[in-house]
Amino acid sequence: MVDEKKKSKVMQIISKQCGILSITADTEKGKVTVVGNDRMDITDLTTVLRKKMPHTYVIIDTVTQVDEKKEKEKDRKKLEEECKNLWPNIIYPPYQYPPYMVESSGQCCQM
Repeated sequence: MVDEKKKSKVMQIISKQCGILSITADTEKGKVTVVGNDRMDITDLTTVLRKKMPHTYVIIDTVTQVDEKKEKEKDRKKLEEECKNLWPNIIYPPYQYPPYMVESSGQCCQM
């Protein structure tokens, strides 16, 4: 991946595949790191890359399965912390109940 044109083409091919969570490309090392969930098919991804980019080497280094629930939990916690920093702690005054009317023997008395 010396060329930016090749890099963008590889990124487009990978992004069209099912189950991709994130894609990062390192042009210095010539590596593309793809993180996906259990719906991502590695063999399908490599065959598509080899067909679309015939003169490039496709090597799979390591395959680890990422739990999508853990990723969502981390993202949710991060968002909660950011929201806490955005909104200050607001202290509301106590709620004042309106005066009520009591009826006794046909007359209305205010208490």
